[in-house]
Amino acid sequence: MKVYFKATGRTKYNENNVPNLLAFSFIKSFLTDRKYKNLREEYFLGELSSIQVNQSIKDIKWLFRTHKDLDIITIENEQGEISKFVL
Repeated sequence: MKVYFKATGRTKYNENNVPNLLAFSFIKSFLTDRKYKNLREEYFLGELSSIQVNQSIKDIKWLFRTHKDLDIITIENEQGEISKFVL
């Protein structure tokens, strides 16, 4: 999996290869952490139960196995920093 990160005011992305475990941890953190609550609401994701989070991770893992070069998730915080996960 590749992760692209673009800081505020920059035009280029930093590209990193990361192990899937790290990527899944970041995605799970996005789905459960309070600091991303407002951002999740923008994507119409409210408070998720642990069952819903686990099902989401299973679905994302299926996407990783089934589709190559798929832009799985893009997250932009209030400062304009962008994190993008690509299979």
